[in-house]
Amino acid sequence: MTFHLTARGGSARTLAGDWLVRAAGAGEWRTVADRALDDDEWEATPHLGRWWLDSGLAQSDAVLYRRRFELPPEMSAGPESAVDPHARWWLVASGLCELGHLWLDGTYLGDLRGRHAEHAFEVSPLLRSGSEHLAAVEAARGTVRVPQDQDAHVRICQTGPARIERVRALVLEASFDQAVLRISATVNSSGTHRGEVTTTVLPADDPDAGWSHDATRRVATRDDGMALSEPVLARGRNELEWLVTLERPSLWWPAGMGDQALYCIDIDIAIDGRSSHAVRLPTGIRTIATRRKALLVNGEPHRDGFDALRANEHELSHPSTYESANAAGRLLCQQVTLDPSVFAGAERGLRALASQAAAAAADHAGHHPCVAAWQPSQTAGGRGWSPWAQRVIAKAMSAADPSRPVR
Repeated sequence: MTFHLTARGGSARTLAGDWLVRAAGAGEWRTVADRALDDDEWEATPHLGRWWLDSGLAQSDAVLYRRRFELPPEMSAGPESAVDPHARWWLVASGLCELGHLWLDGTYLGDLRGRHAEHAFEVSPLLRSGSEHLAAVEAARGTVRVPQDQDAHVRICQTGPARIERVRALVLEASFDQAVLRISATVNSSGTHRGEVTTTVLPADDPDAGWSHDATRRVATRDDGMALSEPVLARGRNELEWLVTLERPSLWWPAGMGDQALYCIDIDIAIDGRSSHAVRLPTGIRTIATRRKALLVNGEPHRDGFDALRANEHELSHPSTYESANAAGRLLCQQVTLDPSVFAGAERGLRALASQAAAAAADHAGHHPCVAAWQPSQTAGGRGWSPWAQRVIAKAMSAADPSRPVR
């Protein structure tokens, strides 16, 4: 899923510019993270994640990136640092590639599968080991080649003991009187803590919207769509789910049916009274349903029915694509595909793959009102799926997001 990282509970620094790149030769990924590797003849690139814009790399299916950096003193995680000893440090990457791998200081961090997914890896021990660091990436286009119009982002971020890894926000009910949102989140905790999760849903143009980006905290009321909970967090990943009720909401409508009222969902998790991490998601309050082949928006039939949906094919899009559609009142039918590179043809494992793909889609785009329906892909690696396989994928999508129809 993709959301805005904030400075609440810590700091962030983007590793922009000064990345070195070269085409990847056979087996060269094994040495890309080696500090001793001679990279003097590598090219500097301003287009991180879009190497086909660089001369000499347009035809390359895979490339290698390297970036040396040193954190400023105020962000240092070393033994002499004045930073909170309970702070945690993360290397966060998005938009780099469809398929790839990431290293820091010669240590393999993990897989970068999914261009628009956000990948975060805790690097606290590595950053505390010294002041000079080296990030390295192997990036490949993968099988599904879709033009990318946004540069990638790689950041070093600091949080408190708990970090929100993913959020899914769905509108279950919506009327002029009341709306109900279901929010689920995965919180990564460094140990056993009693947390305080604060959720506020406010109109996007409200001066207090987006308080998770500010140093001060707004005192909201439950009529504002505020929810408080105090979960006990165990070490590792914790799955949380809660409901938020919003009184007298302004509804979002497609173009031609009404206004495009937008809201901000702000979620903050605090430990011992101090903000540890916060996220923000844009959303709109509306319901989508089908009845006798008619498309209903907030209970009202859309004059064009399913013909109003614009297909958003191949893969999940950059957040700006959905935000533009939200503002313009466009309705999208988002295609959900399994990654052909990992689908081996054995239907035995299809349920697990379908659940993963459905969860990723719901996390990434489920909070956007413009997404009116999901459409499971009919092909994988160029071959058709059986009717049974299509039903499995549709069922997984409905389980991940019961608020929208599956076509």
